[in-house]
Amino acid sequence: MTFRQAVEAAPPPVNAAYRTGKQALEKRHRSKVSCADPQRLTGSIDLDSALARQPGYANDSRWDYGLGYRPRNGQEQAVWVEVHSATTGEVSAVLNKLRWLRDWLNAEALPLKRLTDRAGGDIRFVWIASSGFNIPKTSPQFRRLNRNGLPLKSRLELP
Repeated sequence: MTFRQAVEAAPPPVNAAYRTGKQALEKRHRSKVSCADPQRLTGSIDLDSALARQPGYANDSRWDYGLGYRPRNGQEQAVWVEVHSATTGEVSAVLNKLRWLRDWLNAEALPLKRLTDRAGGDIRFVWIASSGFNIPKTSPQFRRLNRNGLPLKSRLELP
């Protein structure tokens, strides 16, 4: 199954949120995601915006974006990106968004979850700092990110 097919299999309104390449990302966020071969970025969704006005999701801490990515020698995968300020005080908020995303994938979007499971651990879920980093690598908050499998990057560069 492709990323597009998995998105279209999701419940409304997510099933209509697919865009080619990085088009679903806000313009200010597009430069934070790159790929050595842009053709391998197969599509994107703005999950946060798609669910913002939906009953049952409007007050949730939702994850930002999903990306379809096809590695050189592999099957298409889903990569999930949250663009958020990177301070120690925001770690709990972003981890809550990650928990929400995992729950949503398990309950509402199993085809997208399967594509997510194909992705490598360091790109499956990624927090991209919206501006500078203010989370010391020796801090308990940084260790919490590592325990939860959430890398923090200034940008996502897919091979």
